[in-house]
Amino acid sequence: MKVSKDHNLLLPGLFILTFFLLLPLPEANGEDAFRYIDALFDPALDGGEPELILFPADDAPLPVPVWIRAYVLDDDDQPVTRASQLLTVSDTMRYTLPVESGREIVGISVQKEEESESPWFDFRALYLDGSPVIDYNAEEVNTRPDDFYRYWEDARERLSQTDPQPQIEEVPDFESETGRLYRVTLQSWDDVPVVGWFVVPEDAGENGKTYPAIQIMPGWGAEQPPMDRTAEGFVTFSLNPRSHGPSREYFETPVAHHLWNIDQPEEYYYRAAYMAGVRGLDFLSDRREVDAERIAVEGGSQGGAFAIALAGLDNRVAAAVANVPYISNIPDYIRLSTSGSGGEFLEKVRNPENGETAARSLAYIDAANIAYDINVPTQIIVGEQDVVTPPLNGVVARNRIPEHVPAELLREFSAGHEITNFMRESNLRWYREHLK
Repeated sequence: MKVSKDHNLLLPGLFILTFFLLLPLPEANGEDAFRYIDALFDPALDGGEPELILFPADDAPLPVPVWIRAYVLDDDDQPVTRASQLLTVSDTMRYTLPVESGREIVGISVQKEEESESPWFDFRALYLDGSPVIDYNAEEVNTRPDDFYRYWEDARERLSQTDPQPQIEEVPDFESETGRLYRVTLQSWDDVPVVGWFVVPEDAGENGKTYPAIQIMPGWGAEQPPMDRTAEGFVTFSLNPRSHGPSREYFETPVAHHLWNIDQPEEYYYRAAYMAGVRGLDFLSDRREVDAERIAVEGGSQGGAFAIALAGLDNRVAAAVANVPYISNIPDYIRLSTSGSGGEFLEKVRNPENGETAARSLAYIDAANIAYDINVPTQIIVGEQDVVTPPLNGVVARNRIPEHVPAELLREFSAGHEITNFMRESNLRWYREHLK
């Protein structure tokens, strides 16, 4: 454990993890300290020991007192304190987490008091005895079920029993100088309709004119709205699986969708949702506006998991882009995540009654388990400050893509759970290299 000051720390594109309620108080203490302290975390992906970086916000009254608690997760996934210390922060300060030899998940929280159930910041990292985590593939903790291929072959067969019956309606008054918008409804898994937004260049389909297409999948619980990229020469299809966006008109899960039927692998939500993605590819592959040899899949967070999964499950995909992917490398993800739904998954797999079945459901749909079968150019981008979908989600997925396949892992140190301009620009570059 080391504490040091760094007066020359470069923090490019700083991702602020605080509230800027800069009140003219003479001294920062108690709850007010949170308003004046910012934090970044170095998960030591390239090796070494993870570090916390603390620094006062602009115009903060100095010093800013904060408690930090360093801990390790035990075999029951409970945090065990290794060190607790009151710091007074007047300048940029680094705190190196105490670690021991071997493999362990270590964490650090920043909080108001020595004992607190609601820390201001809570970061975790996988420590591998100082070795680079960037090379980690999780084979010791995350494996496919023996009938993995049977599971997905049966899913495709079940989907094929429903005819897509596309209903296509043009949306009037679409504000675009280069494209047209259509609402598309498709019959999907078990005859449940799903809705997507189809945006095509004005001249697409005329005299055999086709364009590359990008199927875009939504984040957790969100609607994937229309995305107009016609000026860049792309068709887009924003597809909303069941219980998302306008598809809620036809089906909404009675509980949070990521937990629906988690104890029934054959009926689990993500099996049906991934097949909705396949149904979207059915639609794009048959469209006269689309070059069926140039179809990509894209998404962020949950959508990033969809992109990885569809790239591995469907050979019609020609390229994939996944930003801050969710539900990937799930055995580690649910222990590393300190926000979002990771804790709910952990509770399910720890349930003594049906935890093994829930873990099996998750193993089938784990994006990293599907990544072994990716054979198309794939870009994965992670944010190193992400406590919702930790960067290891993307690291392991990337490391499981076969070596002969063009694949790229990009890391944005200051990014949390977000899609940044850097990510968007990198995505576009990938399409220009591998889809145009």
